[in-house]
Amino acid sequence: MTTREGTARPPVGGASDAAGPRGLVALYRRLSGLVAAPSADVQAVVAVVTAELGVLAAVVGPSAEVLAATAPGLGVPEASARLRGTAHPTAPATAWPRTLDTAAAAGRALRVPGPGTRVQVVAPVLLGREVPAFVVAEEDTATRDRPDALAGDDVLLLVAEHAATVVGVLAGRDRVLATAAGQVRGDLVSGLLLDRARDADQAAQWAEHVGYDHGVVHRVVVVSPDDDDAYGAGPASLLGEAEEHLLAAAPAALTVVRDTETVAVVGEPADPVAVGAACARRLARGRVPDPDAHWPVTVAVGGPVHAPQEIAASYDQARRTLVAARRLGRAGRVLRFDDLGVHRLLLQIPDPDAARAFAREVLGRLAAERSERTVEVLRTLARYFREDGSPQRVARALNVHPNTVGYRLRRAEELSGLHLDTYRDRLVAQVALEILGEMEE
Repeated sequence: MTTREGTARPPVGGASDAAGPRGLVALYRRLSGLVAAPSADVQAVVAVVTAELGVLAAVVGPSAEVLAATAPGLGVPEASARLRGTAHPTAPATAWPRTLDTAAAAGRALRVPGPGTRVQVVAPVLLGREVPAFVVAEEDTATRDRPDALAGDDVLLLVAEHAATVVGVLAGRDRVLATAAGQVRGDLVSGLLLDRARDADQAAQWAEHVGYDHGVVHRVVVVSPDDDDAYGAGPASLLGEAEEHLLAAAPAALTVVRDTETVAVVGEPADPVAVGAACARRLARGRVPDPDAHWPVTVAVGGPVHAPQEIAASYDQARRTLVAARRLGRAGRVLRFDDLGVHRLLLQIPDPDAARAFAREVLGRLAAERSERTVEVLRTLARYFREDGSPQRVARALNVHPNTVGYRLRRAEELSGLHLDTYRDRLVAQVALEILGEMEE
């Protein structure tokens, strides 16, 4: 037998029965030592198994996808192909894909006879109740060439089990690190949204850390569920789904899930309105009868951001836009702060009922009566203001005769008591229509 580097043959006349355990302990220690190496990964684990035992070793996912692979004298691609049995027409057909479910259910390593004198071992990687991967090892027992200390028939099974344990520890460590990094990133994004940086320099540092692109204009997008029962912080909640959909529509966006909303800082060239709308439509599927007509969330878009310290202002604008959308009965839609117009001032009114009472008082019977003809008059008046007081443009927009427009405007004066030829009455009428949402396109 060949003595491999780093292993010792048992002394002549010595306690050869102890050679196996001593060899396994040394190999276990080498594998376990990878846990302390910051750069160690699953490829390093299977590389140790191959170097010590001279076998094909790999880590595969639950769908049999090869995540890492090594074999004596072969590179990673060739070892992966060998594992799949595709490297050469005479390559042995491995049995491990058929044993994954069995090994996962058993929660322990399985030894499976292969073609001829070949043997495959499949060891599940256990991470709590989850089995995210498997360690697979394969050898030909007829040509096996190992140090005496590792020559036992059960060595491959024992080593694969220990390698699976190490892979599980590495996977758990990576998850912890990823969770911690995600938490730090989320805290920094929240700090920018809430203007917690000491100054512009610190805001720029935070933005740089989370991947903010200083060369493009950004806007803050807020997605908020309209049903209190939909709130939640878990990955299956509406808020968690919203974050996934926002990132799918704008991969470079900076996102964070807050108490009752999901927030994204979206940079050009992505259109924040389109990003928010795409997210809302995907959330609507399976939740509402017509995803194009109604969404389970309201989407609000803040003003432009030219520097990191302006993110907080855009976020504040988006949140005020969200309030405006709900006050005006526009929940379940997308609304930009830039499009609020006079509603930026109306948002300062603490009691929205008082604002609506004012609007109804201004418009009188025009707002109180909801007959078909009265509604036509009300909408004609709103269009009149949108068309800057041009009856001809109103007629073209509504596809009616200009005389019909004139009649409806006179009728609006009769029902409301307003005089549209006076500046003050035109102003209060337009504000009243804005409050009631009648000025919407």
